[in-house]
Amino acid sequence: MRFYELPPEVENKIRNTDARPFVRVVLELAGGDVYLPDSDILECVITSYTTEAGGIENCGELLLKGIYDIEQNAEYAPGLGIQIWYCFGERENTFFRFHLFVDDNGFQSQETGFLDKTTKVRLVDLSSKLDDTKLQRNWTDAQTVVHSVVCDRTNPENSLVHIIAKRGGLNSNEINCGSLPFDIPYVVVVGSAWKELCALAKTYDAVVECGKDLTLSFIESPYDRENEYSEESCFTLDETQITHYRFFNSNDKYANNVRLKYTRYVQTKRQELWSYSDAPMWYDEDMQPYYPFTDDSRKIISDNDYQAIYTAKNDEGKTRNVVYADQLTTEEEFIDEMVVSTGSTTEDFSVVQFDTSTYKDRAIIQLSRNGNQIGLYKAAIYGRAIISETNYSIYVKDDNEIAAKGQIVRNVTSKFLSDDLFDGEPFSQRRANDLLQDCINCKGGYYLTTFIPLIHARVGAFMDIRLNAQSSFKKVRIDELTFRYKKEEAFSSEIWVTRV
Repeated sequence: MRFYELPPEVENKIRNTDARPFVRVVLELAGGDVYLPDSDILECVITSYTTEAGGIENCGELLLKGIYDIEQNAEYAPGLGIQIWYCFGERENTFFRFHLFVDDNGFQSQETGFLDKTTKVRLVDLSSKLDDTKLQRNWTDAQTVVHSVVCDRTNPENSLVHIIAKRGGLNSNEINCGSLPFDIPYVVVVGSAWKELCALAKTYDAVVECGKDLTLSFIESPYDRENEYSEESCFTLDETQITHYRFFNSNDKYANNVRLKYTRYVQTKRQELWSYSDAPMWYDEDMQPYYPFTDDSRKIISDNDYQAIYTAKNDEGKTRNVVYADQLTTEEEFIDEMVVSTGSTTEDFSVVQFDTSTYKDRAIIQLSRNGNQIGLYKAAIYGRAIISETNYSIYVKDDNEIAAKGQIVRNVTSKFLSDDLFDGEPFSQRRANDLLQDCINCKGGYYLTTFIPLIHARVGAFMDIRLNAQSSFKKVRIDELTFRYKKEEAFSSEIWVTRV
């Protein structure tokens, strides 16, 4: 990932210590955007960071001079849109950096004495709304998605990113995404839109963020062959610009044995998914088994909720559970394809209930024998199925590292893994190998502060740092950013970086 592109007049000011940066705040009111007076902005601290779940979130806090509350303006309420701009001198030397919203606490005004009046405003980005299931459409319903791809902006109906984002109320024209055409045969979306998007991004090493331009970005995956993925360093900091640093190791992230476990879903060809087999079973004179229907005691007749649970065979001939089936036998085909004893006809049965739509892994059947004596040899349902191979595992390890440091295992799970080929091998295998290399090559990182206003830096972007004149520049990736503005103090950029 690269830094944001700055206007030339702003880029020229970044390293100019004579041009002190300050903050402009825009309130997105119903009547139009309104700039707060610059003199009222006492403090503005904004942080952008990578969460453990895998997404990038932005949050912050404003301290304003004066009283800004709902009594002054009914629109000063939770959820109000806030734009954060960074400026250098003239109004045209500005850069729009964050689009945030007032959190649920709203505008918190306070007064000490008569003159000391301030308002504190905590800010969050749209991810907080996407993570709130109460605000989402049909949030109580799990959504089953079959044969989608990870992301495809040209076909949003089949793109998992767009399908998940839609649960959060986002339209396809609000989403910027790359191209990850990996087929995911079956997945159940149950969590909040944000948590599901983070899990998807973590699986494909993508960047998901509610950014400043389009509402949602799902980009920068190294497995995207159609869009640029850049690890180019975009900025340099040396010892003359770094005001403080602290080293920390990453021993907690080290591993030399990666165990990737997941449920593997496989699409089968059309085959028999269920066949009647309830005891008792008799044999005719040719020793062929059949099921006598001499009274109404059999459950397929007496039970109005008789479940025909599907199973299917994989390529190795092993029986597996079915999670989703289509191209199923119709009610007419079910009756026509029955095999009954001589002297009986399929018309001796009538169908009370034949439901293959309520559930995707079973049918609900109820028959009536209409008082007839019937010998049933075969009654079956055929269809195409997606089967589950539970506890499917991929193990990769580095024997040299294990010999040197002992075995350290990292267990990884994901419901979004695909077995489509990437560079000639299944993606799940490639992902396991890449995770192993990341775990082995962790080199620690740094916490840095600088007076340089790195307002165009982004979490996930790369830069070079040098801590003293005797050392060389080290390439690092940004994991967290904080821009700290105080009206009476120098601007400070604080960054957490990891060596690569």
